[in-house]
Amino acid sequence: MRMKKLLLATLAVCLLLCACSKDDDELVFQILDDTRPVPSKCDKVSATEFRNLFIGYGWKEAETHEINIDGTIDKKDYWEDMCGGGPSTYEFTDTRIIDYFFADAIPARVSVPYTYTYDEATNSVYYANGYFWFSIVRASLSEVTIIKRAGVKADRDSNKLRPVYHYVTLKQMTAAELEQVRNSYTPYDLVERHY
Repeated sequence: MRMKKLLLATLAVCLLLCACSKDDDELVFQILDDTRPVPSKCDKVSATEFRNLFIGYGWKEAETHEINIDGTIDKKDYWEDMCGGGPSTYEFTDTRIIDYFFADAIPARVSVPYTYTYDEATNSVYYANGYFWFSIVRASLSEVTIIKRAGVKADRDSNKLRPVYHYVTLKQMTAAELEQVRNSYTPYDLVERHY
């Protein structure tokens, strides 16, 4: 009898662990009419929490996955075999986000500041002109996941352009890492994004 209870308890724990890990790994997105993906669950981040988490810190893109039009996440890292570009690193101030990135068309390693606003009602960051930039899905002191608007691409079915969104994992940088990034990228005057 005791062995049977132990076996049942072990089975229950295993099922609970499997259910939890499956829940964490299978984030699903609902695609809105404007094609913006909305996660099935997310952490609410107040304006104060946003400031405490981001202002004065650097965050680097550690993983980037495209969100498919059906709401699933492409398993392959977006930058894995990419030529001509790479993941970004961000530095946050009260009014600006400095985007450090590589793009061989600009030239090479550049830093571009953008003015922004944060809307705690939607967990979202917007460019100063009101266009959506990214929304926070999960947040902790060392890691944040976001949905980021990445541009547009042709939709083969409709022959129209459609927005592309990425599911990005950001890792917080140390002060030394951020200082090294500042010294390695050239400021570049780029017109505010408007996509």
